[in-house]
Amino acid sequence: MLTFVVMPCLNEAALIAETSASLGFSAGGETPADTHLVIVDNGSTDGTLDILERIRRESRAPVHLVAETERGYVPARRRGVAAAEALARKERADPASVLILQADSDTTYKWGYVAAMRAAASAETGIMLEGATRRPPDFEEAHSAYIAAERLVDDEIELLDATDEDEVVVDDKVCGYRLSDYLVWGGLFDEVMPSGDYIYAETTRMFIRAKLRHGARKVRVNPAGAASSRRKVTENPGLHYATVGFPREATWVRGFCRAKSGERRVIDVDAFARRVLQGREPEVEYLRRAHQLALFRYAPALVASVAVGSTTNELPEDVAAVLAVLPRRSCEELARGPGAALVDVLGLIDTHTTLFGGRPARPSF
Repeated sequence: MLTFVVMPCLNEAALIAETSASLGFSAGGETPADTHLVIVDNGSTDGTLDILERIRRESRAPVHLVAETERGYVPARRRGVAAAEALARKERADPASVLILQADSDTTYKWGYVAAMRAAASAETGIMLEGATRRPPDFEEAHSAYIAAERLVDDEIELLDATDEDEVVVDDKVCGYRLSDYLVWGGLFDEVMPSGDYIYAETTRMFIRAKLRHGARKVRVNPAGAASSRRKVTENPGLHYATVGFPREATWVRGFCRAKSGERRVIDVDAFARRVLQGREPEVEYLRRAHQLALFRYAPALVASVAVGSTTNELPEDVAAVLAVLPRRSCEELARGPGAALVDVLGLIDTHTTLFGGRPARPSF
């Protein structure tokens, strides 16, 4: 199967070579036959371009360098898929036999990642493949308190997650799909809130549309593993913890950071984790619990509730309560603007706190 790994990058001089090598694109690397790397530079100014040229020259497998001047997740990923489509057309490849794998330039991929994703791409169409991510082993060893702080909430909430069949959130950096499906689904696209904020989670939004209009399904590929970057955790451990790493809109993030600046600012990962474990960050614990429920229990229920032929009989009490207060949108409305499913559910975290167990009376930040 002709495969294109599409990887946007912006000022990744410190990591891009390691990431590319982990995918098999290096002087001594090995990739399955007919596998190409498409790197989309989004305006780097830190020496990344020189490194990309070296990767292209030295890699045994084909590496294609593409530029996208418009900043943002969607323009860069979309440009990369368009470049892959053009390359596939030159080879006269049927789009149904072309696999697109999304990658991030600050992620390290497990040996055999590409092969595992290719093996999981069955003859069936309408499939979104999703690999598995974990923290880098050295992060877990160095910051065991942070991992314990995550488990403090996650061990309880993960039992309430939707089934794999109903889940709608897709991890952008470890997913893949056939080119033919991408074209049918409408590709990656921008969505903007009335506030002017961009709605992120571009692959999740594409998948929600595909699920509602075309019955797309997600298939987990656990052998295809990756170690996610530690950078976002260390830059703002409180924000990353509160949102479960999900990219919230800019206005919400600014509000979160302003609220935290009112008290002693905690930047160090371990210091923050100790505060959580000591019960001194109840607000952030609430937000993590609420984001887990919103993204992995209530958003899937909302999408399922509007799908053609769906029924809302015998819903769990908490799910029924959430659906009862959400704006009523038709299947086609959500398919046209799937970001609304995320915005509506995530908005309840701040407006209907009792649905998530209640917000602490006094924020800790």
